[in-house]
Amino acid sequence: MKKYHLLFVILVVSCIGTKAQETHFGVKGGPNYASIVGDLTEGIKFRFSGHLGVFAEIGMSDRFAFQPELAYSSYGFLYSTDLFFIENGNPTIDGNDFRTAVRLNYLTLPLMSKFYLNDRFSVELGPQFGWLINQVTKTRNLDGFGASTSYTQRVSGDFILDYGVAAGVEFRFNDQLSMAPRCYLGLRNRLNGNAMESQNYNIALQVSLNYTFLGN
Repeated sequence: MKKYHLLFVILVVSCIGTKAQETHFGVKGGPNYASIVGDLTEGIKFRFSGHLGVFAEIGMSDRFAFQPELAYSSYGFLYSTDLFFIENGNPTIDGNDFRTAVRLNYLTLPLMSKFYLNDRFSVELGPQFGWLINQVTKTRNLDGFGASTSYTQRVSGDFILDYGVAAGVEFRFNDQLSMAPRCYLGLRNRLNGNAMESQNYNIALQVSLNYTFLGN
């Protein structure tokens, strides 16, 4: 049933759009700075990645708009070999011989409410849904010369659902170009079903450069 979540939400967005005063479409993209928070995250660091997508800005009044978005967004985190010992309750100091980058690639659907403060600034808040496309893990040997890199990829196959809350602001340079920093905090436990009943969640900071296509 998870595969039908996206279709359902898109249909809801279409119904809402029929009551809109004015609708503009656009494209967006920029960097992500992502990691995970919660249990078993000691020593885990943020990693840079990116996002790219499209959006519709649906004006509901002079001060309020609804903005659904659809984007490819890469999250994930970095860690050293200490993670093995941290998970087993025995952290070490000099076990940093390997550096691992975990890339979590999502198809995301933020459903943002936008409140205009004036002609230039607006505040954004809303839920975000994400479906995991794949997980890519790269490990690099940092110990001495002849460092090697190993690469593994796991395709989820069933679009594992992630969901949370996104909030940010938008600054308009003009009618078509704007910049929008935003924070996302996941509310779906990534370790659901873990025997230790541990919990951790995605977190991401992103800055988008938005371009809006204006109609005639």
